[in-house]
Amino acid sequence: MSSKPDVAQLYAEYSARLRRYLFLKTGEPDLSADLAQECFARLLARSDQPSPENVQSYLYAMATHLLIDHRRNHHQARTDAMPDSEMASLHDPAGGPDMQAEARRQLARLQEGLAELPLRTRQIFQLCRFEGMSYQDAARHLGISTSSVQKHLAMALEFLRERLGDRP
Repeated sequence: MSSKPDVAQLYAEYSARLRRYLFLKTGEPDLSADLAQECFARLLARSDQPSPENVQSYLYAMATHLLIDHRRNHHQARTDAMPDSEMASLHDPAGGPDMQAEARRQLARLQEGLAELPLRTRQIFQLCRFEGMSYQDAARHLGISTSSVQKHLAMALEFLRERLGDRP
């Protein structure tokens, strides 16, 4: 530790770099300026103590800790600040229990329908629809022509539409 810090000199020397460092971490110029200012305010508050050996490292460590504290406090404030009226309007993409039960029934009907397809047709449907293969890739994989893949897939889709009563 060295003598008491000259905060004005340290501010002139490090404030721009500290703001830039914080801006790179936050993307917010106002927040960066506020946190940098807080670093120097805390350094000034401890002016009766000797200056740290490496002031730059000390300032950057303090800035990092202030940023962590800010994020922690800001996150808590954001979760506590949502009014009940907004909470009621949020949509759950999974749906309610009734929608989940209907989705399970449809999936079971699809699996039953797939089990009724001829083996080659089922393989082609699974490769093209579940695994995302192109017609050409599925044809190469199975050693058949692309037109055969298209015909089997059309047959599978027609069968499943009739079986399920809508688009599979």
